[in-house]
Amino acid sequence: MAEEAARDWPVAWQPVWGESASLGSYFGSFAARAALAGAIRLPEWALALLLRGLVGVARPLDLRRERAAHEFLRQALGELPPKELARLTRAAWLQLLRVSVETERLFLRVPPERLAQHFEVEISPAARAAFAARRGVLIASPHLGNWEAPLALLQNLGLHPAYGIAKPPKNRFLSKALQASRERRGVRILSRKGAMAAAPAILKAGGTIAMVIDQRTSGRALLVPFFGRLARCERAPAVLLKRQRVPIVLASCLCGPRPLHFRLTFDEVLEPETWARAEVEEIVLRINQGFERAIRAHPEQYIWIHDRYKDTPLVRPAEGVPRLGR
Repeated sequence: MAEEAARDWPVAWQPVWGESASLGSYFGSFAARAALAGAIRLPEWALALLLRGLVGVARPLDLRRERAAHEFLRQALGELPPKELARLTRAAWLQLLRVSVETERLFLRVPPERLAQHFEVEISPAARAAFAARRGVLIASPHLGNWEAPLALLQNLGLHPAYGIAKPPKNRFLSKALQASRERRGVRILSRKGAMAAAPAILKAGGTIAMVIDQRTSGRALLVPFFGRLARCERAPAVLLKRQRVPIVLASCLCGPRPLHFRLTFDEVLEPETWARAEVEEIVLRINQGFERAIRAHPEQYIWIHDRYKDTPLVRPAEGVPRLGR
């Protein structure tokens, strides 16, 4: 049994837990989970009212995120009328709240045998070939639509063993519940810190690693253009492509017009045969450009309230793509 488990999961289960285990963290986690349990059982009209009410309270209390969203939107989409800025910022808040609720509702209401009926899946010929090769694959996606729900569909697509990379919340009790919820969907979760050490074994076994990598990265980040301005970007997928000779598949999962229905797309593939000799910065730039196309097509489903350009120069890149912190 142990040998079979090792074949199924080349990297053993790991706790992806936050550091804070105080009494306050315990009660905070209890309150958050109780609120989520209540929200996922509401009818759609009541849930919509609740989320709009929460956003109405949150926005005036977090003006820093409001300013960051306006800066990000102007950088990505150009000058926008004030009403459009406000609309897209409000939509970003709603999307952030809805992802957590909608993902839990999906697994509460939809049995596993009917899950595929809630996804319209589009797989490009290049992505289909990368999946069929079973040589290991990296899936990279932005915070667009619902980035949590597709984890449950990876097994249906034959992408096993599949691991997701995540940064746990600081609250240990909340992070434990979040990891358990994600892993009920047939994947295992690895902490962003230390995931690179586990990645070679997963890829060598023909496994899949899914990452959401469009937000500001700390540590060994790279300064690479994102929507035309230098931003701190994740280098891990590019490094793994070069070292492990595995493809990167760009993906996105949009929310459909009906509740609990999604359109999951696997689009461009960065093949190691083409990109292994490229600089890491070039690969990261190409990933960013793929994300930009998907986000511009559906800006109302993107999380603009992230401070994407914090601690980066307020200039457009000129020639070349400078490195940051080696």
